[in-house]
Amino acid sequence: MGLLAFATFPWKLVQPESAAGLQLFVQTYSAFLGPIFAILVVDYYVIRRRTLDIGKLYDENGPYQGINQAALIATAVGIVAALSFSAVSWYASLIPAGLTYYLLMKHWPACQRFTQ
Repeated sequence: MGLLAFATFPWKLVQPESAAGLQLFVQTYSAFLGPIFAILVVDYYVIRRRTLDIGKLYDENGPYQGINQAALIATAVGIVAALSFSAVSWYASLIPAGLTYYLLMKHWPACQRFTQ
């Protein structure tokens, strides 16, 4: 792992001529991390009220099997919001992604099985 980290030349990222590239990289991955963070927080603290059934989480036939479409849609909404306000992408994506996820989980019947 150390050799892999060395091979990426991290010291090149902090040179003045590559500062713009580093800024673009940080803004781009922040556009993805913000919505994911918002969805995780809303799901755990608001929807599930800090209660998670670990047994059902690993059950192959349990309520958590499959893909939660609400999470994918909320992530996409958050990414669009983040890229629209690229200077503050992480912060700009939190409320749209979290609110979209909450509304879809509460009102979209296809996602009701994930709230059990």
